[in-house]
Amino acid sequence: MSWWFSLQDLFVWVGQSISSAGECIVVGAKTWRKRMKIVTTATALMSATVAHADFATVNGHDIYYELHGDLDAGGTPILMLHGGMMNITSTFGEMIPDLLSDYPIIGVEQQGHGHTPLNDQPITLENMRLDTLAVLDAVEVEKVHVVGFSAGGMLALELAVNAPERVESMTAISASTKPEGFLPDLLRVHREPGFQPPPEIAALFPSEDEFAEMSADIAEMNPGGAEVVPETMGKMSQLIASDWGWSQDQIAGISAPALIAIGDNDFILPKHAVEMAETIPDAHLAVLPNTTHMTILEQPELLPIIKRFIQASVANTDE
Repeated sequence: MSWWFSLQDLFVWVGQSISSAGECIVVGAKTWRKRMKIVTTATALMSATVAHADFATVNGHDIYYELHGDLDAGGTPILMLHGGMMNITSTFGEMIPDLLSDYPIIGVEQQGHGHTPLNDQPITLENMRLDTLAVLDAVEVEKVHVVGFSAGGMLALELAVNAPERVESMTAISASTKPEGFLPDLLRVHREPGFQPPPEIAALFPSEDEFAEMSADIAEMNPGGAEVVPETMGKMSQLIASDWGWSQDQIAGISAPALIAIGDNDFILPKHAVEMAETIPDAHLAVLPNTTHMTILEQPELLPIIKRFIQASVANTDE
């Protein structure tokens, strides 16, 4: 099949292939071998470290969160914000045990992702910010080191701009400050139904197997089951296609130390990442070589960079 017959159509197809109990019916053996490796590794890591999992109620809807480590042990926690169509485990499962040796961790799952049900509100940066801040209020945490990937990186920027008093430092991985920061053909995919990106751009997107893994995760975890998948994808696509973002003055007004990390073959234009790093007053830029949007979290260099950045921001705060 051609790679692109629309992201939403692909998620509908995968969603129809998954029972409400989360059992994948038509996904092939290759996907299941990969999924079992991921699930086995991530489950072992997460089960060893989850201290508490619960829901916070925000304006009548529930938001799932996890606490790892002891929030009362002192030190500013790390708030981890997952990517679109992902969850805490699939985004950060391999990072959490390492980071947990120095910091307590809070993970939040946005509506329609992971364990958090869909609600009747659109997925917007403002709504995700309000939901995330409600979780921080529920666990009585005033400030956090924010680490976000992709859509979670956009949310990290939203918190740094519009809730600066809650952000000790900000790490935005593979994220943009505006739609024009993306590869133009990526934006066309979301804004022009039926648009087929050229092969070199299509190759950067998740494969069918990876889409199937994301869909199966939602079907297994989410109270709404497989039916949630296409609706969540539709809401995420509407977010990307919308006129979201922040002005140059707003980005220049970010007061927290910031780490901007992208791959050299990411969804984000390298020149935009440079612009972000030059505009934010206390910003650092990391461009990982031979790295795409789909492989940046796997790069062994990324976690040490994040740890050094957070440690440096703590040291500067203590001075």
